Amino acid sequence: MKMEMNEEYLNKGMDLKRLALYLQKKIWLVIMFAILGATCGGIIYQVVRAMKMPVEYASVSKLYISFGNDENGDVYQYYNGYTWNDLIDADPILDIVMSSLPGYDRDQVRKATKAEILSDIRLLTITVRGDNEKFVREIRNAMESGLREYARSAEELKQIAVIRSGAPERVYWDERTTEACVTGAVILGVLAVLIIGFSYVLDESVYVQEDLEKKYACKALGILTRNQKGLQPYARELKANLKYLMGEERTFAVLDMDNHADTRKLEVERLLNTDDADGLLGTMPAAEEDFTWNVPGGEKAPEVKSEWDIIAFNENILSGEECKKIRETSGVVVLLPFGKDTGRKTSRILSFLKNQDCKVLGMVIAQADEEFLNRYFA
Repeated sequence: MKMEMNEEYLNKGMDLKRLALYLQKKIWLVIMFAILGATCGGIIYQVVRAMKMPVEYASVSKLYISFGNDENGDVYQYYNGYTWNDLIDADPILDIVMSSLPGYDRDQVRKATKAEILSDIRLLTITVRGDNEKFVREIRNAMESGLREYARSAEELKQIAVIRSGAPERVYWDERTTEACVTGAVILGVLAVLIIGFSYVLDESVYVQEDLEKKYACKALGILTRNQKGLQPYARELKANLKYLMGEERTFAVLDMDNHADTRKLEVERLLNTDDADGLLGTMPAAEEDFTWNVPGGEKAPEVKSEWDIIAFNENILSGEECKKIRETSGVVVLLPFGKDTGRKTSRILSFLKNQDCKVLGMVIAQADEEFLNRYFA
């Protein structure tokens, strides 16, 4: 039997549903990276700003605009934030403002001032930014006076009244800080997705039988879930496949690649030796302990005499002596742990079994996550 990886597996396409379920379990990593990126972005910007950028102050003024009427008697409605930004940069208003600011440069005033209409077109917000309080205060006062003066000469306006004139305050958090946080979150979030995607491409873990069929030239006998309750299709299918494969033989070996052979042996024996038409099997113990089943009412199920002779080996103790015992049986069933990357180790063991003339009956995925399987096969 050919034991090396199938060429089909090496050239396989991507199973999008499997990828989606894989990413679903890793989404916490993306979120944590994004939070870390946002934190780092904000901290780095604030540190750079504190070390290399001048201290910034800002003052916010709120003005109430009373509009005039056009020739049809309708109130002018076309003023918005863009209109006001253009107006305060234009000569009619800027000439009035600059008359109150001797010694200042026009471009300096333009860059320091921003006009916004946040909701109601009658409420105008003027924000002045600068590197010292005096500069901000003087431009704020000149801008407020200039807009009041402009309203007296503009036919579209009746008046502009200042309803709040904010004192200059030091700026600690601004739009650029938010942008730095968003940028950091995006960069590390994308990096996390790339890392997860790269790890998925390199991941040789098995999740479903198709993974076994594509990867190894061995029969995929079925899935042994974490809670063998007897009612699941996975348990029924595995039991049917093992019985059909063995025929009249009742002796075989199991080799656990996760090194919990004794526990896995009990799971397989319980599966094969028990008629569970009523679904009375209880939950498997997580470790080796008194192996009992529970039935409704809390009573212990009667012991079932085993008709199967199963011997179990761990991968880490496999040697010539164990291979001799395997050759004396009908063959070996290899158990691969669900969601663990044992690909290279499994390939090595399969090669060793081949060289020892040990018949590999097939492979089983052990300790499978039922929630994952139910979503995948839904």
